[in-house]
Amino acid sequence: MRKGFTVFLNSLPEIYDYYKKLGREEEGRNKIRSFLMDTFNDDLDEKVSRFLEIPGGAKPADLEYFKLYWELMQLYINGLYYSTVVLSGVISERICYDILSKQELILKSKGKLSEDQMRCLFELNLRDIIELLLEWGLIKKETRTEMHKINDKRNEYVHPKKTSVVNTKKDSKEMVERISRIIENEFEVKTFKGAYVKSL
Repeated sequence: MRKGFTVFLNSLPEIYDYYKKLGREEEGRNKIRSFLMDTFNDDLDEKVSRFLEIPGGAKPADLEYFKLYWELMQLYINGLYYSTVVLSGVISERICYDILSKQELILKSKGKLSEDQMRCLFELNLRDIIELLLEWGLIKKETRTEMHKINDKRNEYVHPKKTSVVNTKKDSKEMVERISRIIENEFEVKTFKGAYVKSL
């Protein structure tokens, strides 16, 4: 038998089931609510500080990437640094696919690419997709640089080396800033008489 190891025990589901069997389900739910509120409030000052570190400004919310961007902000605010770095890589890749999927590509000798041919582009290595987008003038040079740095950092976390040392807090803040710069570069939003006007 193993000695001196640490375990994670989540007893809340059993507590809830216990109250439910007694016909006091709402009391069980209230105990879980109380636990979650205490957990959230434990480091509320740190959460406020992290919230204030998030780059401000308007972001277009009707594009595919936005749900992931919203999740990214929540992860960072809650101090889930490792997940923040990894999701940044996912968002960067998703932005590439979103840009690519909105294009109608036409080859001089072959005409318009079919849906199957377009799908083949999505199977390219991410670095190659980024380079293609730049070459075709679909992203800016600054975006290419940011995307490569995000992808490299994401790979450090997903495929860690024994010798690598990471600073999750610093890295996650940096990734949030990089993603925000990409969005500003590629999906500029201008304020016009109190309304948001999206430039695509």
